[in-house]
Amino acid sequence: MKRLAIILSIMLLLTVACDEGDNPTDQETCIDTENGAQMTIEEALQIAQDSECGKDGTIKSTYMCNPDTGTWWIDLEIEKEGCNPACVVEIDDRTAEINWRCTGVIPE
Repeated sequence: MKRLAIILSIMLLLTVACDEGDNPTDQETCIDTENGAQMTIEEALQIAQDSECGKDGTIKSTYMCNPDTGTWWIDLEIEKEGCNPACVVEIDDRTAEINWRCTGVIPE
């Protein structure tokens, strides 16, 4: 359990370290390595905006492609203590949902 908290904390810090507009990759198209499905970041941003992500928060300009899972991860501006939410856009079925990325650790 302690290792999981440490790993999640490191992931949170790495995500927070990227300033708005700085993307881990300069990719404009994400390609799912399993089936070759493709989606541009423009399409992903539109899907995110039209989903619960856009309704519940503000879409930020930081994003990354995860070709192994066939998803775009787009940071969201939503206040929830201990969490760093992202909108996860599925390339295959063109759906989006919020991944809260919570550490479980509540700051004092």
